[in-house]
Amino acid sequence: MNPIRSLVLRLLLLPTLASLLLPGLHAASPLQDAEAALQKGDLAAAETLLNPLDTTAETDAATLRLLSRLRLAQKRTKEAVTLAERVTTAHPEDAAGFAQLGHAYSQRIGEVTFMQQAVLSGKLRRAYERCVELDPKHLDGLIGLTRYFSNAPEIAGGSLVKAVEYARRVAAVHPFLGAVELGRIAEKDKQPEVALGHYEAASQLNPKHAGVLAACGRLLAQLGRKDEARQRFTSALALQPGHAGASKGLDELDRAASTPAPTP
Repeated sequence: MNPIRSLVLRLLLLPTLASLLLPGLHAASPLQDAEAALQKGDLAAAETLLNPLDTTAETDAATLRLLSRLRLAQKRTKEAVTLAERVTTAHPEDAAGFAQLGHAYSQRIGEVTFMQQAVLSGKLRRAYERCVELDPKHLDGLIGLTRYFSNAPEIAGGSLVKAVEYARRVAAVHPFLGAVELGRIAEKDKQPEVALGHYEAASQLNPKHAGVLAACGRLLAQLGRKDEARQRFTSALALQPGHAGASKGLDELDRAASTPAPTP
């Protein structure tokens, strides 16, 4: 797998933070109804509500951003990029528009040629950088840059040092998300004990997050602390039955326990 495509796969994990962090919207307009439908995964309803709001003339930033998110959910990435570019052109001071442009590039980049990927990766980074220039505490932009620098090859500007800098900025705004990002970076840097410490901190901040419990279990298993790992995996599955990471972790522990020890 080429290094830019690897970066793409990592960036595709980036969540749309609006759907994770904002409180539930009280539907009072077609735009808010469309946001609610998109969060529920009802793409058809979101399409019906949003299409009448879009015109070839300048459209408000919130509508264009939501349309771009919808196109990404529909795997219509070229259209998603075009819509996000409309936001940043018509509303050049809209930080969220540049974050959405970065998200759109991150999905589009996996569908183009290798040479085009190199160009888009630079555009992706610059979109997130412009986002945080406009709003230094914008979480989507900060996490986008954290993921970019932690996963990009050196030739494309990748740097774990820069990734940590941005992850710390994330932590200053949202301690839980910052701890998770720092854990991801330490894990990538093959520092399992450091990574575990960050995931443990995240788990203390949000004890009911199954994904973080599974991450703790994974690191504990790597460190040979299998009983503790099993407990974390079990707790994760109690919170989220069928959690893939926790299920895989338990299966691996069970296989290891049932494998006879080698004869001396």
